[in-house]
Formats: sequence, structure tokens, C-alpha cells
Amino acid sequence: MLTEPKIVDRAPQPYAAIVLKLRQPEIAGTAPRLIGEVVQWVLAQGGQLTGAPIFNYVGFFPGGEMEMQVAMPTDRVLTPDDRVSTGTIPGGRFASLTATADYPELYDANMKLDDWACKQGFKLDGEAQGDSYVNANRMEIYHKDPGEDPSGLPVTEIAFRLKD
Repeated sequence: MLTEPKIVDRAPQPYAAIVLKLRQPEIAGTAPRLIGEVVQWVLAQGGQLTGAPIFNYVGFFPGGEMEMQVAMPTDRVLTPDDRVSTGTIPGGRFASLTATADYPELYDANMKLDDWACKQGFKLDGEAQGDSYVNANRMEIYHKDPGEDPSGLPVTEIAFRLKD
């Protein structure tokens, strides 16, 4: 089940993340297991977690490769190291919907939100650089794991930052 898309305002959000370059079919086998590593890293640095795990898709490249961040929101920007990057997801206006659906259905939810935003005349943040699209903020925020919601399904917010 998908909610109707809407526009929401978000404050800037510090985060810690492991950055991956991969193709869409590789996400399920690679990214979820890294959430625990990011959580442990944040706590070891004395940071506090302030929200649900985020997969932030920040770059799209020829051949279907993408750059994504397996991220956890934190109370402040921590000092990065060779494995974990840190920063702040910019605040602003976001197109958003919530999917109460199995993880394989999230691709379709992303496409629905993208289509809706385009039809409404919104421009998504990011920029074209040759054949690539970079500096985007297209997030999947994993609010509830399977079994935590009465539906028995995970609850994921899809949120795309809009250009100012």
C-alpha cells in the first residue's frame, strides 16, 4: 500500500554512512547488512542515533551503476574515517510518500513518486554531469521492519529533495 505523494519540509540532518557504488539488483544483498556496522561506528564515536536507517541514492551513472549511502541520522556531524563518511543531508522541501510493502516493491514506489513530482512540475535536486546525475538526495527511510507494523510489512518513506 502506498500513501498519496505530498510535499514535506525537512530540517538538515547530520548523518554517518558507508558509501557504495553498485547496480540496483545488488542493493538487497549488499546494503542492509551494513546498517549494523554504521550503528556500531556511530556509538563507538560517542555519537547518538536520531532516527531510522536511510538509503540515500546520491548519484546515477551510465550502465545502471549508482552511488548510495547506507546512512544513520546522528545528533551531530562526526569525524569521518576511511570507511565511514559523515555530513549533513540538506534540509528543504521533499516530495514524499510512505510504502507499506515488501522491499522488492520499493522500486515501483520510487518510480511513482518520481512520476508524480515530474507531473506536478517539481524539479528534483542533483545535477547532470555529462552522462551522470550527481548530488541528488533520493531517500528510502526504513521506519519499521517487517513485523513491527500490524500489516506484517515493512514501512518505508520515500523522500526526494526538491531543488530550491
